[in-house]
Amino acid sequence: MKNTVAILEKPGKMVMKETDLPTVKDDEVLIKVGYVGICGSDVHGFQFGPYIPPKDPNQTIGLGHEVAGVIEKVGKNVINLKAGDRVCIEPGVPCYKCEFCMEGFYNVCPDVDFMATQPNYKGALTNYLAHPADMTYHLPDNMSLVEGALVEPAAVGIHAAEMAGDLLGKKV
Repeated sequence: MKNTVAILEKPGKMVMKETDLPTVKDDEVLIKVGYVGICGSDVHGFQFGPYIPPKDPNQTIGLGHEVAGVIEKVGKNVINLKAGDRVCIEPGVPCYKCEFCMEGFYNVCPDVDFMATQPNYKGALTNYLAHPADMTYHLPDNMSLVEGALVEPAAVGIHAAEMAGDLLGKKV
């Protein structure tokens, strides 16, 4: 079976490329992508290229990181997910080794591999993607895959609102 990936050929031009299916490592899942949200960073990346251009000019660049889909396959160490599960993902994969990761603050890991950015520029605009199982989450039965693709941006908004605190009577 083959995979199709949308690649940013140059600013303003995406091309479809046929590739092999991603290899699933022992702690990963293979997801058949259902929906991908388009973030402001994706719009910027499409129009102007990535915020941080790759060091290698031949590096392929994918876009998209707000994903929901259905698990096709699980790695041999994955126990909490199975084929057929409807899921969404957290697109930032931390190093798991730095002081922030070790203290449970993996979201501020300085070496995070955030989807569609450096170092690998792997985007979610694809038919299938491999992703760490511990950054992959079940969707509730009453949530559609479309809604699942909106979990990541909703979480960002909720986090910002919580950090802002009481805004009653304030201008924002």
